[in-house]
Amino acid sequence: MINTTSMLKNQYSDYSNPLDKIKRDAISGVIFRLTRGIYETDGNANPCFLASSILSPSYLSFDWALSYYGLIPEKVVAITSASLNVRKNKTFINKFGRYEYSDIPANVFSEGLTYLESDDYIVKIATKEKAICDSLSKWRVVRSINDLKELLFVDKRIDEDEFASRDFRLMTRLAALYNKTNLDLLIKLIRKEYDHE
Repeated sequence: MINTTSMLKNQYSDYSNPLDKIKRDAISGVIFRLTRGIYETDGNANPCFLASSILSPSYLSFDWALSYYGLIPEKVVAITSASLNVRKNKTFINKFGRYEYSDIPANVFSEGLTYLESDDYIVKIATKEKAICDSLSKWRVVRSINDLKELLFVDKRIDEDEFASRDFRLMTRLAALYNKTNLDLLIKLIRKEYDHE
C-alpha cells in the first residue's frame, strides 16, 4: 500500500519522533521509499502499479505499454510513462525498478486511456492506439510513409498483424492532436493502406 510521509507520521504518532521511525523502517526494509515523501509498504507490489504515485499526473505508455500489450517482442526493463508539464525527462530508481517519464502535449494527455487494476492498486495506461501515438511522438522523425513503415515494423518491430487490428478511427483522432510530423504521416499511412478515415 502506498503511503505518504504525512500518512506515516499519523500512523506513528505514538512515537516521540515519527520521522526517525519512518527513516528506521525504510533502512530496515519495513517500508520502501519510492521517491521523496512517498513509500510503499508491500515489498512484493507489482512495480507498474507504483508508477503514477512516483510522478503525477502520469500514465503508463511508450515502450513499456507496447511490450505489455505484445506489440513489440522485447521485454522492457524500464517502466515508461507519459507525464504532463514536467518539461524534461525524469528518471527515478528505487527498490522496484527504473521509472522513466516523458512529457506529451497537454491537449492529448487525457485522451485514449484505460486502467490496470489489481487488489488495492489502480493505474492509468495508454490504450494500444495511444501507446503507438505517444511513442511516435518521441521516436526519431521520419519524412515519408515508407520511412514510417520501416520505423514501425523494422526498427521498432511492432507486430504488423497487431497493428492492422487496431482501432484506426481512434488512432487517427489521437494522432491529429500531437502536431508532430510522425503522427501526420501515421494518419496518411492509415488512410492509404488501412482504408479508414
